[in-house]
Amino acid sequence: MNDVMAAAEPIANLPILVQEAFIDPIRSVLIIDDRYPTWDTIFGKEGYERNDKRWAPPEQMHRVVQQFRDKSPALTVDIHDGGDNAEISRYLHQSDLLVLDYQLEPKEPYGIKASQILVKLLASTHFNLVVVHTDTDDLVTPFNTILLSLLSPIASDGSKVTMGSKLLEKAQEEGDWEDIEAEVEEAMREGSYLAYRRALDKNVSPSQFIDDYPEAAKFKAICEKAGWKAGECRLALYWALSKHETRMVKTDGKTQFRWSSPGESDHAWIRTSGGFIAFAKKQNTQLLDTLRDALADWKPSPSRMISSRIRAEISSLGVMAEDTTFSDRRAYWKYYQELLASDVTGEAGDSQRRTLIEAHAARHTERLLDKVGAKAVEFGLKLVKCDPTSSDPAAPGFASHYEVPPSAEGGTDLTINHYNAYISTKPVSGWHLQPGHLLKLGRELWVCASPACDLVPEQKTQIGITGSSKAKTKPFLAVKLHVRDDVGRADVNSNTMVFLLDEQKNEVATYSVFEKSGENASPVWRMMFADNFGKFKVQDKVADLGISVISGESGTLEVKPIKATIVGQLRYEYALNLINKLGIEFTRIGLDFVAPPDKAIATAIAAAIVEPVKDEAGLKDVAAVAG
Repeated sequence: MNDVMAAAEPIANLPILVQEAFIDPIRSVLIIDDRYPTWDTIFGKEGYERNDKRWAPPEQMHRVVQQFRDKSPALTVDIHDGGDNAEISRYLHQSDLLVLDYQLEPKEPYGIKASQILVKLLASTHFNLVVVHTDTDDLVTPFNTILLSLLSPIASDGSKVTMGSKLLEKAQEEGDWEDIEAEVEEAMREGSYLAYRRALDKNVSPSQFIDDYPEAAKFKAICEKAGWKAGECRLALYWALSKHETRMVKTDGKTQFRWSSPGESDHAWIRTSGGFIAFAKKQNTQLLDTLRDALADWKPSPSRMISSRIRAEISSLGVMAEDTTFSDRRAYWKYYQELLASDVTGEAGDSQRRTLIEAHAARHTERLLDKVGAKAVEFGLKLVKCDPTSSDPAAPGFASHYEVPPSAEGGTDLTINHYNAYISTKPVSGWHLQPGHLLKLGRELWVCASPACDLVPEQKTQIGITGSSKAKTKPFLAVKLHVRDDVGRADVNSNTMVFLLDEQKNEVATYSVFEKSGENASPVWRMMFADNFGKFKVQDKVADLGISVISGESGTLEVKPIKATIVGQLRYEYALNLINKLGIEFTRIGLDFVAPPDKAIATAIAAAIVEPVKDEAGLKDVAAVAG
């Protein structure tokens, strides 16, 4: 029996993996359609009349709902008629899948209500799955309408729009045009606008788009007929772009969009950071299959699919796993006592209590994953095994889904830098100074290299300075980090490198405790003194910290206060590794060995001995070679 079942099991491929990662975890569905009767309508006083023309054919509605009920476990299905957007907001957070009717309005223009619903939904913190269901014969119109309503406007400079309008008016007056504005709008329809937005994401300039993209061919012909220069063409383009953006909502601009429009592939879809939208005609009632195929066409990364499986397992087994995790009541009682006893006074406020809760959450999450992670691991193994590259190294595999461009020949491998930053650093955490904290002092970056036990506030108060407790200061050792662009394999493996990601620029800066490559250099270190025993409060992913340093620049020793900002943090094992490496540097012993001379020096000295140098210049030459 087992052999038969194993033989019948389908061979894993991308659609099957997508099914397991995104479709199987769905537990509830919300249908928003003005032609579907709600449960309130069916069971209310009004009742439901099957033959009423305002409702969709019962057979069609049944096929849609039945596909969700046929799943095992069966999905919970709710229905809303789309009549009250304010009321819809109460429903949106409850469902794993939204089936949304495109034509919620009684007459054209359609898609306005659907767009408003999607804007609210995709602004949530959940990853939402949506299928837009439409009666229209062609998916291009609903696709363009939905996508244009979600994008943030880029042609919002009123002065440029006005200048473009005046340019068109002048051309209309001076040239042979029937209606130049109408011709420009026709030349830059929705498809051309979206092609420009996609080109913009690839850093294509407006002039390049006009000259090289087929979607801009008609617009380019108008520019040539009008005799416009490059700057004038850009103004006319800006005016044309603004015509598409009247319905767009201004957002923070951080949302990333990807899409495949009808005709580009067999499946139309839109992907944002807030969710995934697939499109289907109402003649197609197999919506889960449509959604699965569209997700596969998107090509989600293996990491995202594994993450989705982890979420699904936590959702499925979370309560049982939590019950097992919390079975050790004594350990958690002791943790809570520590939480109650934490210091909430002073400038740092509740930072200590917050740090204890963060640590508890991290440990709890780890133990929870120990309980529920087995199936996610099996899914990951299956994913790697069925990657086409596993059987054919030359085949394009799932790694291409990350869309990481290859590094330029001879250039820095950005992928390695990002990976090293990811595994070795983390956002600033804690409530007091710890080993591995990265401090920005003006333009310089320093790393705290004191052991953790020496940095606990109000403990070991006699280290480094007499009376540090009275001064409320915490002495610590800091080592300067030098920007290093010439990073090679030996440097990375030297245990002296720090990789720090700038999230705003999405760039990784590489630092070393040595200014130059090699082991002969010495690290630059300072004894510093942190105010308020090194306590701080994290705000906006950084923490301000007042410190003092001893300076001799004036000819005498003096204490100088400096404003420091903690901008990052080495993970604990990497901080310990760096401290261990620096410990070797700080404890090296000067022995009396005599090193053999460099080969060039030895040759020069030997030549001078065989043939004595008679003039002063020659002696200087030998001395120069000998260093």
